[in-house]
Amino acid sequence: MENRSKKVLILSVIMCLLPMVLGIIFYNKLPEQMPIHFTVNDVPDNYAPKNFALFGIPIIMAFVQTICIIFTTKVNELKNSKKPRILKIMEWFIPIITVLLYIIMIEVSLGSTIYVGKSICLILGISFMIIGNYIPKMSYDVGKGIFHPSPKSEKSFRKMSKVMGYLFVIMGIILLIMIIWI
Repeated sequence: MENRSKKVLILSVIMCLLPMVLGIIFYNKLPEQMPIHFTVNDVPDNYAPKNFALFGIPIIMAFVQTICIIFTTKVNELKNSKKPRILKIMEWFIPIITVLLYIIMIEVSLGSTIYVGKSICLILGISFMIIGNYIPKMSYDVGKGIFHPSPKSEKSFRKMSKVMGYLFVIMGIILLIMIIWI
């Protein structure tokens, strides 16, 4: 594993685990059962024990992050290729989502009025727009390794990646607009 991948792995796992500090700070103020899933109307519909919600979820997310980083690094090493920019961006998706959702979970458990649906639409909308911006910038060689079935020519790949990029950006915009109606 190259040095950059090791640094990203260490920093991103730390970022996944960092919210536990917030959990420790508010531990005594939090209920024994914490909401971990919400309906479309921002009503909690699934709960978890406090210790699992505060410590188990970040540990699971750090484990998932570790697997994702190791897997993408190994695949690129096997192909003897440089990691595409889109994968470099996606390496930070799990840690960022973990931190944001953890904060939402703590705030709701403390009784704050948080619009979970709007928060999720905002997070996903921005994520889709970022991904949509980078999909058309992928090289044909990278695209052959990611898309299945593999594009038959560079021309068809360019067309497909441009359409996918537009669709991701449009979906991101739709999600951001949905914030108004939710």
